[in-house]
This record gives sequence, structure tokens and C-alpha cells, in this order.
Amino acid sequence: MSKAENKGLLIFFYICIAVFSVICFAPFVLAVSGSLSTESRIAAEGYSFWPRGFSLETYQFLFGSKLEQIVRAYAVSLTVTVLGTVSAVLVTTAYAYVVSVKSFRFRNVFAFFAYFTMLFSGGTLPWYLLSTKYYHLDDKLIGLIAPYLLSVFLMFLMTNYFRSIPHEIVESAQIDGAGHLRIFIRIMLPLGRVGVVTISLFYALQYWNDFYLPLMLVTDERLYTIQYLMYTMMANIQFLASGNAAQVGGAIIAPPLETAKMAMTCLTVLPIAILYPFLQGFFVKGIVVGSVKG
Repeated sequence: MSKAENKGLLIFFYICIAVFSVICFAPFVLAVSGSLSTESRIAAEGYSFWPRGFSLETYQFLFGSKLEQIVRAYAVSLTVTVLGTVSAVLVTTAYAYVVSVKSFRFRNVFAFFAYFTMLFSGGTLPWYLLSTKYYHLDDKLIGLIAPYLLSVFLMFLMTNYFRSIPHEIVESAQIDGAGHLRIFIRIMLPLGRVGVVTISLFYALQYWNDFYLPLMLVTDERLYTIQYLMYTMMANIQFLASGNAAQVGGAIIAPPLETAKMAMTCLTVLPIAILYPFLQGFFVKGIVVGSVKG
């Protein structure tokens, strides 16, 4: 293939990627535009990529009476995301290291035990009873962290990273008298930092976007995450809007429905949208390296 053909093919690929990127980015632009529009214009004219009747009324409505709860929910989500990600990465990498050590005779047993949980589970009700009646995770911050401490998929992904590290490096460290803990901390984690960043991003997204655990285990409003708080607020707004209007103190209040959905989307997605571009390089490289050993 000539250089001209290679250049033309490269340009074609860049165009395809650019078009795909625009398609993926368009919903977020619509969400931001819709959140800055007036409810009446959205109801009459629909969504657009530019705000229809620029207004901050929706955000004023959301923050007017719920500012303290929103700030607290952000704090809870941030705490859960940071502590959960650090803990989950530590548990996952430690388990992956055990499975990857060739001299450990029971490594296949541990690998099968993890794989078995991917195929079979006890179901929601047994899990709920176990979490509340025996582990007492309900209405506790640890209840929003512990159930996600080990993802089997990410554990096997991390195992591939560790197996791609030349075994001679580990043998050299063992000859020098290093134990498994020192090898894990001083050799495996630094050499597998791309994999660590990759699974960290996966765990951070999981903890930040989760509203299932608060739904199942939390009744204390002080432990609401931002995702679950937005979910409950949206349910309340839909309830008020179902009667077309709500009368409070003699005044008729018509809560924003469509613009509120877009505003809540922005509030929950924006932190991850800001963080992701800085980690995208590690994320892409991690998926490629982790999928192919060697």
C-alpha cells in the first residue's frame, strides 16, 4: 500500500472517530442546554443544542430548598468513591497477585472460586438478608463500600497484568530475600500501575454512579449519595407534576420536570466528565494491555 493510500485511510479513520465522538458528546450537550432552558419553551418546542430561553430557574428550584442535602450528598458520594476505590483496588490487586503467583499451589482453587461467583449468585433476597441481618451493613457508610470491594472481572484483568510482568524479576527479588508482601508492594504494583489506574477508574465510576446500595441498605437521609438523592428528588418532582401543579401556602407551583431531569443529569455526570479526560490515556492503554498477555 502506497503512502498516499495509507494517508487517505488514516484520514478516513480520523473522520470516523470524529463523527463517533460527536454522536457520543451530543447527549451531554443536550442535557446542559436543556437544564439552562425554560420549562415552557422545552415543552412547546422540544430540546435543542442551544438553550431555549436561557434561564437558571431549574437550578434555583433544585438548590433553593435542597442545597444542604445536595452538598451533604456530594460529600457522601465523594467519601464513598475515594474510600471505596482505594479499598477495592487494594483487595482486587492482592487477590489478583495471589492468583498470579505460580508457586502458590492453591491459586487455581482461588481463581475457580472467584469465577464460580460470576456464574451463580444467591439472589437479591438472600443478599439483602445477609447484608442486614448478619453483617449489619444497613444505614452504615461501610454498607455503601463493602459489597463492591471485589469485581471478579477486574480481578482477572489485573491478573493478566501481573502475569505479563517477566517472572525473572520476581525470582531475582526472591533470591535477594524479598517476601511476597514486599514483592507485591515494591515490584508488582509499580510495574502494573497502568492496570491499577484502569481498575481504579472502573471502581470510581461504579461507586460514583451507584444508587442500588443506598436504595437497598439506606434509610437515613444523611447517608444519601448524590445519585440516590437525585433519584428521590426526581420521583418527588414527577409526583408533584402528575397533578399539573401543586398548591403550597395558597400559591400555585408548577415544578420543572423536563429541565429538572437534564439539570440532575449534569449534576451527577459533571464531576466524572471533568476527571475522565485526564485518565483516558491510562484507560485505553490498560484495556489493550490487559486483554493481551505479554
